[in-house]
Parts: sequence; structure tokens; C-alpha cells
Amino acid sequence: LFYPATHIPLIKPLPKLPAGKLVHQLAWREPFEYEASMYVSQLESFIDTPEFFNSSSRVWHLGPQSLSQKRPRYTSHLEVDIPSALRAANSTSLYMFLFVQKAGQLSPHPNISDPLMAYARAQLISIRPRKIDRKHSLIDGKGAGGHQLDDESDEEEYSTGPWVPHGKSKLDWEIVLEDNQFPEWSMPLDIAPYLRTKKGKQLRNRPYIPLLWENPLATRGKHWVPLTNQSSVSAETPLEALTIGIDASLKGIGLGWFRLSNYVYQGLLELRSPRALIQYTESDVDSLKEMVYEVNPTMLGITMVAMAFHMLFEFLAYKEDVSFWSKKDGANLQGISRSSIFMSLASAWISLFYMWDRRSETNIVVLLGSAVGALVEGWKVTKVVHIGGLWLKLKRGYRRQGTQKQGKKKSSKTDAGQKVPPTVAKATAESSLRERVQREVDQQTVWYMVRVCIPLMAAYATFSLVYQQYESYLSWFLNISLVTVYSLEFIQMWPQLLINHKLKTVDMLPLTAFLYRFLLTFIDDLYALVVPMPLIERIGTLRDDVVFVILCYQWFKFPRRKPADASEKDEEAKKND
Repeated sequence: LFYPATHIPLIKPLPKLPAGKLVHQLAWREPFEYEASMYVSQLESFIDTPEFFNSSSRVWHLGPQSLSQKRPRYTSHLEVDIPSALRAANSTSLYMFLFVQKAGQLSPHPNISDPLMAYARAQLISIRPRKIDRKHSLIDGKGAGGHQLDDESDEEEYSTGPWVPHGKSKLDWEIVLEDNQFPEWSMPLDIAPYLRTKKGKQLRNRPYIPLLWENPLATRGKHWVPLTNQSSVSAETPLEALTIGIDASLKGIGLGWFRLSNYVYQGLLELRSPRALIQYTESDVDSLKEMVYEVNPTMLGITMVAMAFHMLFEFLAYKEDVSFWSKKDGANLQGISRSSIFMSLASAWISLFYMWDRRSETNIVVLLGSAVGALVEGWKVTKVVHIGGLWLKLKRGYRRQGTQKQGKKKSSKTDAGQKVPPTVAKATAESSLRERVQREVDQQTVWYMVRVCIPLMAAYATFSLVYQQYESYLSWFLNISLVTVYSLEFIQMWPQLLINHKLKTVDMLPLTAFLYRFLLTFIDDLYALVVPMPLIERIGTLRDDVVFVILCYQWFKFPRRKPADASEKDEEAKKND
């Protein structure tokens, strides 16, 4: 990304250019002072257009500045008037031109014949779908402002409105003032479209004009402001906006940042292309733009590391969870709360449906992780319910089961007189204790859910239906379901924590998977601050910290017990000794 490469002695030495090797140097040589001006015009180009400056207007001017400052930064707020001809038509013919050249060449207007002039152009108006807030009261059908909701709609996922002119409210110009030397006609290909050499009779070893462009990563969807509230623009219904407010800036950057921004922008275009494997929405692309362009570089690095660890620990947690539950069936689930497992299933699937309903504001990584988690929770329920065993019992029939029960009773009578080994008796007692504690805790959980949580959630659902706004009854149902599940998830892990407390052990849990979950939930706290997701999901990540802290406390407090078969082996080894 950074060219030419850095010379590091003994580690990465760079060969010296041979004497007389032709290179392209910066055309501006110190001491050098430059000025800058911005012009607004309806014309698309100023080249071979003598009337350009007569029909354009200057909106910003920067006085003489020294070239010795390689990273300057200038900002200004501009109010650009919309021509009356554009206000009555769906036209995008309004452009901003930036001219940067040697001081004294900009009076009364830029000297187009100056071979050292750098220039760039940006489009100020674009035809885009106007986003309409579809949320309304499901009782009376009124929107946020008390107005009746329009019936306008659009098939695009990221839009719910008609295509109307939008004005650009942010404009970031960037210029590379570094004197990078390139071997003759061997500059990097990615900057070739933006590189111009000095015009003249000299055919070889031409100096180049500083790189100047509008960084496309700076402008996101929220920076395009609709210029009308109507569904169409004509002479009868002209644009309601008279001006466009623009926050403009001009700053000096390094060649590495220029190339990195160009690489990222080209990659984002591929993500939005029809041939992309996963179609990213406009909000996904905007969030990536924000991460690269506006987030502090240190914060960006921490976020990227957090994202990598998030995916790693999420994969390891699922791996350990699947490995633990693959050894389980309906017969060896003592000490594991079944109510927690069923609530986890409901939570995972309702959360997935909710994020799918809000997929325009949810990152694709979060959505895919939620889908994998929902599938794993569904598979775990099959282990608890033991669907295969139920099917076999139905297949054998009631009569055969009765015969087996009678045979078991006879065998128990026959074995009654036999002496039971102490280890077996201890394991049986411990198993019955776990089953009894598990049954009691699950009954308490159901009691609290029925008596306390359900009335509260019913009251909140009624309040939300009357006083809050939603796009549809489905959105209302998913929101209420998710709030209910997140409220119950405080109770979801409490049965298991209570079982651990009563049995004074955590042996029945997949501790390795919980360790990964413990690390993952703290990474999610950082992840949720940067990656876009619904507000309820952010609250859910912070809520998990409480449960995992208590679980870790139990993990360190309660000693690990040896399984029954291990204790039997120890006793046999002592007898043999």
C-alpha cells in the first residue's frame, strides 16, 4: 500500500536506483505556495467550455498556503443555491469543482492553461429512494408526526419511498502533497486513473501533479438529504429545498491512505454488485465505510482484533457445545435444567426472526452468528426430548412396554436380596438427588414465569400496542416476543445456577464451552459498541455479563467431583494394591 517501500537496513534493504535512472517527481517544488477555490456549476466539465466561469459561482476560497505543510486541514460549511431550472426537473446536473494551483493564478478565476493546476469534481445531486418512516400506530394508523401514513412503497430492501433528488451534505477533498518518486512509467496501476503529468514538450521524465480526489468513503447514505417530500418533481410540484447545506473539507494525506481508501472502495463496490456471493445492503456498506474512514485508527485496530476473536471464540464455543451434547441423551441429563434449554431455544429463534425483520440495520456477521446459534439450540432440544426414543416407544406399542415393566419388577425382586456395592449405591443416590433438585428448580421456574413474568409481559404488550409505533403487526409481535425472551433470559440461566448451588458442583455443564462464552460475551461488549445492531441486542450482550460472572464464581468455589466410574476404578486399584 505504501509506495515506494520503506528502507530497513539489514532486514529489508532496498536497492539503490542506478545513477541517471529517470523518475517521476512532484511537479510542485519547494518553496511553493498554492491557493484553492470551489465552484458550483451545472456544466459537467470546464475543459473546452469558455463560458464555464460565467455560468458558475465561487462558493469557497483558500488563501496562499505553503507546500511545506504536508498534512493541512481546512473545513467550511457551505450553502449552495439550487438553480430554478433544476428545482422543476428530476435532474442531477449540479457539480462542485475544486481548483488548486499556484498562488496568484486564481484571480479573477482559475487559470485553466496552468500546467501545474490540480482539479477534481463531485456530484451534488443524486436520484435516490427517499426513505419513509413506515412506523405507525397499529390502532389508528397515524405516523410519528400525527399524520396518516402514505401508501407509497418500493421493492428495494433499503428503501420505502419514491425516487427523488437528494443533495449531498458532506464533501471531503483529499490531496497528496508528498514528493513520492516513481520510476519512469512504473507507477502503481491503482493510482494511474488519478495521476496526471505536467503538460509540455518534455516526453520523458515528466513531473506529476499532486493527487486530488473526493474520498468516496466519506459520503454515506445518511449524508444524502432528500430535497422534497413529494413523490415526484415537476413544474407543478418543484423541489421544496432552495439550498443544499454542505460540510466541506480539504486535507492533506499520505499516499498509503489514498491507496487504502481506493482499495476499500473498490472492494465495497464488489460487495454491492449482482455477482457478489453475499449481497450486502446499503447499511452494511455504510457501516464498513464508517469503520474505515471515521473511526480512530487505534479503535479500528481494536475493533478488527475484537471481530477476529469474536468469530474464533464463537466457533470454539459452538464446537465444544456440540461435542458435549453429542454424548448426551435423555438418560444422562441429571443436573441439567430442561427449562433453561427450552428457553434458550425460544430465545435463539425469536432473536433470529427479529434481526431478520431488522436486517437493514443489522450486520451480516451478527445475523449469520445468530442463525448458527439457533440451529445448535434446536439440535440440543432433540437430545433433551430424545425424539428417536419416543418414536421407538410409539413403534413398539403400549403392550410391549407393559411386559418390559413387569420383567423389570421381577428382576428387581430377585435382586433385592443381593448386596449392592457402596459405589453403586452412592452413584444411585447422587443421581436421584440430581433428578429431584432438577425437578424442583424447574417447577419453581415455571411458577415464577406463569405468576410474575406473563402478566408483566401482557401489560407491556398492551402498552406497546397503544402508545408505540410499528411497521406491521408482525414487527410488533417480534418486538414483544424478543423483549419477553430477553426478560425471561434473566430467569433462563438462574435455574442452572440454582441447581449448581444446591448440588455444590458444576460437573454437569460443558465448562470449556462456557469459558469460551465467558470470553465471547466480554468481546461482544466491545463489538456491540461499533458494529450496528438493534438496541435490544446491545442490551442483551451487556446482560449476559452478570450471569457469566456468577457462573465463574461457582466454577472457582465448588470443587470438581470425580465421576462414579472413576471412583470405582480408584477403589479397584486400591484393592489390587
